[in-house]
Amino acid sequence: MPGIKKYPAWEELTFANNFLFCKIMEENPEICRRLLEILLHIKIEKLSPPKSEWAMQESVGSKGVRFDVYTRDDNRIFDIEIQTTINANLSRRARYYQSMIDTDSLARGEKCSRLKDSYVIFLCLSDPFDERLPVYFFENTCRFGRKRNLGDGSYKVFFNASEYAKMETVEEQNFFKFLSEQNADGDFAKTIEEKVSFARKNMDWRKNYMTWQQTIDEEKDIAFEEGVRQGLEQGMEQGIYKKSVEDAKAMLADGMDVNLVAKYTGLPIETIESIGEIPY
Repeated sequence: MPGIKKYPAWEELTFANNFLFCKIMEENPEICRRLLEILLHIKIEKLSPPKSEWAMQESVGSKGVRFDVYTRDDNRIFDIEIQTTINANLSRRARYYQSMIDTDSLARGEKCSRLKDSYVIFLCLSDPFDERLPVYFFENTCRFGRKRNLGDGSYKVFFNASEYAKMETVEEQNFFKFLSEQNADGDFAKTIEEKVSFARKNMDWRKNYMTWQQTIDEEKDIAFEEGVRQGLEQGMEQGIYKKSVEDAKAMLADGMDVNLVAKYTGLPIETIESIGEIPY
């Protein structure tokens, strides 16, 4: 079974907590808009209402995703992820998130030229790539010649809060200092600090936090049980195959015809003919 889950108490939550981050960003579109402007050094005239914990799935049989904060303006789509821990799958996760954004952004029959620019943004408390850079900004470029930019409008940006002092602007420095140390300098960081203080007094949010914990636990348990089931099924399949190969070897050693071996073991003739190369 999965290990014992432990979540911080409601009174201990900071803006770096996934639940509180998502709720504040969703309830305060102006904070979301201003944060994107600060992070990406762009101007946003009007932003659609941010959606927190936004679930998206291409089909019933495909893997779904849950975006922390999902929003867009007229020409761009933004996914903002708060990342308190770093794992080896972060880069591929960003790739999958971007593919889901593209799939969702076009209606059936629409031309690819109508794809909006998309930004998958990770706000990391620690260094995701151990290069001690404050920001890692990725876009598709050619490896040869003049390293031409592909110009496909897809961007993956990883911020490293632990190096906030190296950020390009004072507003970035203040924001990431607050994110990592809960020490607010500057108007924008102080505005978020006020929202966090106000949120801790919101009893409805507190109840939602408890429900959120239960939902996350249930999803983890389901994923764990599914992994165990798949592992058992795979192990059984491998065991059956290994036994079939061993039986085929014995039959061939007794001089049995290849076609009869295939009939009794269920193995393809090609496999039986190459049985001496199989390491069992």
